[in-house]
Amino acid sequence: MSQETQNFVHARQTRRKELFNGRTKILFDGPEPGTLVLYFKDSLDQKGDLQASTAHGALNNRFSELLMQRLNQIGVETHLIKRLNMREQLVRLADPMPFRFRVHNIAIDSLATLFNLEPGTVLSEPIIELYLKNDKGEQTVIAPQHAYALGWAQEEELEVLFSAIRRINDFLLGQFLALNLRLANYCLEFGRIFTQDFFESTKLILIDAFGLDSSSILDTQSGERLDSGASFGTNWTGCKEVARRFGLLEYLNTEATTQEAA
Repeated sequence: MSQETQNFVHARQTRRKELFNGRTKILFDGPEPGTLVLYFKDSLDQKGDLQASTAHGALNNRFSELLMQRLNQIGVETHLIKRLNMREQLVRLADPMPFRFRVHNIAIDSLATLFNLEPGTVLSEPIIELYLKNDKGEQTVIAPQHAYALGWAQEEELEVLFSAIRRINDFLLGQFLALNLRLANYCLEFGRIFTQDFFESTKLILIDAFGLDSSSILDTQSGERLDSGASFGTNWTGCKEVARRFGLLEYLNTEATTQEAA
């Protein structure tokens, strides 16, 4: 973004209450009760690891919107309401669960090392892991029993979530495979929303964002990594290739795009 655009964004953000400022996203109070504004950062700066491209936030915003919309279409309820502009989404307010899921379809990186598998080995069935959230960026695997014993989720809720994740995974694998891409692994996060249904006071929905920063993607023919896992910083060349295949290249030219959130 130009300096003028950066100043405009900063002025707009200071008028809203900031609720969370993470590595890749910022959450603000929404314009209406029960809503939030999710802002996608261009920078992936973490411990000196700086992503230079000024289009990264816009691409992640559009990529996440596209996949969330497609999941909504098959009956998977998500937090997405609408995209507001190039770097912001209006989303539903939810109470996030204190853990997230990582789905492994192909053994790479730490999974391949831990179990002494050849990197790129296709797993006979997906491995769904629970990770404890940590503001420091550390990833600690936990067992479902931790969630039960600590009162984070009921056993029935996790059964519902595991079933939903398998359905989501089958759908996403098909979406990526149609573009000659393999979705090696990715993260999912869920949260509770309160309803006015007498029989169901709360329900779980898919929240956060499906980003290029939290997934590992391979080319089906060459096996080339198109994500950031195998490189220092962000594999911007790989990100652009994924964008091209999903028809999102237009969102890489975002210099003059800044709109007031609705």
